[in-house]
Amino acid sequence: MNKKNIDIRVIFFFAIVLLIGIVLFIIQFFNHVECEDVKYYVFADHAQSEEAIEFYDKTDNAKSWKWDFGDGSDSDKRRHTFHVYKNPGKYYITLTINGDCSHTKEINVADKYASERLGAPEIIIPKVITEGQPTYFRSVSKTARTWEWAFGENRGIDETSPDPVYTFSSPGEKTITLVINGDFSTVAKKVIYVHPKALKKTNPLDVTSYEYEKDVADFSLPRGSAKKDPLEEMLQFVPVVPKSKAIKDSVVAIKKAPKISEDQFEILLNKVAEGSKVKDDFTDLLCDDLNIPVVKNDTKLLTFSELCTALKGQKIKIESIRLNKDKQNNCVKGLNISYKVKKYMIWIKD
Repeated sequence: MNKKNIDIRVIFFFAIVLLIGIVLFIIQFFNHVECEDVKYYVFADHAQSEEAIEFYDKTDNAKSWKWDFGDGSDSDKRRHTFHVYKNPGKYYITLTINGDCSHTKEINVADKYASERLGAPEIIIPKVITEGQPTYFRSVSKTARTWEWAFGENRGIDETSPDPVYTFSSPGEKTITLVINGDFSTVAKKVIYVHPKALKKTNPLDVTSYEYEKDVADFSLPRGSAKKDPLEEMLQFVPVVPKSKAIKDSVVAIKKAPKISEDQFEILLNKVAEGSKVKDDFTDLLCDDLNIPVVKNDTKLLTFSELCTALKGQKIKIESIRLNKDKQNNCVKGLNISYKVKKYMIWIKD
């Protein structure tokens, strides 16, 4: 029986096919996008018509994007883009990644000119305003019953009359605000410039034309040795009264936190999980209170510091987040968060 030899070229061919298959599998594995793990953000918490809204995707292995803005406009194929809605209303944004995974999000676009249609007041002011001189203001509104004026120099309300008179104590740019009927949705604002008061130029004294009542010699002191001022010696025996600290009403400035949307807060929490952010990076947003209450996955109550510790080093997917803010200073006073962590290739509730 003759032993058949296997052609080395056949072995080489199958080895190449196997190698190509392995390479294609690796490429497919690293370019694969889990549709449930899509991370995209729409910064539209205070969206208004005729103003740009930011769209941004941060999905791993994403190679192509298609944004459908839901208003009939052309789709956008950039990863980071902006879009302007001409009309207010409710819109559904759809993002398609790698031509396969599609996700839809609803946004509400407010009417930019709603306050004008609701009867926002108009502020009438003079063309030239000078420091130290009375300035007359006038409001124009058909529905106004109460007026709250702030002239940009003090905290709080300065006047409550419809046609106030105000004297600016310092020059510079000032922001005038007027609220009618206590409705802050119809606030009127106007930026003005207060000119510094004009200084009158005085003529220098002409010594040559000055007429003395006496001869100049009568004003000179007699020559002699210098003597000690008797007032200095007398003051040595005057008892010293301890200084009293004047108690003044100090106006405590209210610390205001920077504005942040829920999508932006979600990005920061993802960075905490990645290790590029820590809890101290949230100090300004939380107004120095890192122990605000956090409701996690609708079941567990913990502090914000404990949440940051739990997120660190985890691969997370945030499903929803809601911030509870103080309306007066914009500080985040609490939050509700629902998220999953990836363990052993499976997404589970933490």
